[in-house]
Amino acid sequence: MSYDQLTGQNELRRMLSAALENGKLSHAILLSGPSGSGKTSWGKLLSQAILCPDHKGIKPCMICRSCRIFLSGNHPEFYYLEPEKRKLKTKQFRLIREHLYLGGNTKVCLIDQAETMTAETSSSLLKILEEPPKGLTFILLADQPGALYDTILSRCQRYALQPMSSSEIYELLVKNNKADEDKADLLARLSSGLPGYAFDMADDADFDERFREAKTLAYNIATGRDSAVQLLSWAASLAERDDLIYLLELVALIYRDGLMQSLCRRGDNIYRFEKPLVWTETVSSAGLEEAILLINTTIYEVVATNVNRRLLLEKMLIMLQRRLAL
Repeated sequence: MSYDQLTGQNELRRMLSAALENGKLSHAILLSGPSGSGKTSWGKLLSQAILCPDHKGIKPCMICRSCRIFLSGNHPEFYYLEPEKRKLKTKQFRLIREHLYLGGNTKVCLIDQAETMTAETSSSLLKILEEPPKGLTFILLADQPGALYDTILSRCQRYALQPMSSSEIYELLVKNNKADEDKADLLARLSSGLPGYAFDMADDADFDERFREAKTLAYNIATGRDSAVQLLSWAASLAERDDLIYLLELVALIYRDGLMQSLCRRGDNIYRFEKPLVWTETVSSAGLEEAILLINTTIYEVVATNVNRRLLLEKMLIMLQRRLAL
């Protein structure tokens, strides 16, 4: 992904550009943020800019020999490490260590999921950070920077990626031809500010079918269409699904749209993706708000506890139907 394709993170862009332009970029950089926030894309962009002799801040020129080789994926002075079987191991570090000490050229080592380094790997990295070779820059990416050694953190210039706005993610999806405008609008609102999550959904071949299921479930509950027995059947089916959280988030989004439509009472659609939800005229705004809170609470319990999923979903579906009927 090129500089011009990256959207948002204006403060990060400004700080990295200033540090690189003024020669104040540390030999150890830490980019942190939740999974899907774009750390790898920004890490690679910074790596390319450091290696580019004609960069303007964090913007590489894209046409010099270094940039062309980098974009081909074969730059001899760029080293990329990522976990093997969930761990960054010492043997991976050992394979590139001697190359890092070869003098004469600018080098960048990008370490993805740096918090997965073993204790031995962390110690090896620390030794280099204490006496770094000239021209070498480490860029560490971490979802959980607190899991890194304090001695490593203290030697890093730290930057945090912030959640992006829906409009920024929408622009990113459209710009990169990941989705048409209508679908990009939906995915942007589902993404929780994480562009990587939005891209994964855009590449999901089953997304449209999953969304149709979510609309059916949301409609049936809100209109009281399903009997208690049918709700129990829904609960049993949902409890076995690997994409349960994904589906519940879709249902919550549909109810959020319904709530906005109910509050605004506009004749036109609030969002481009869907036609106005006619059934919201028979559901109270308070009921929709309670339904969203209940779904979010259920998602939390599924993720954070060892709850019986089927019983939890049975309770949720019955309570949803009752609250939406008020």
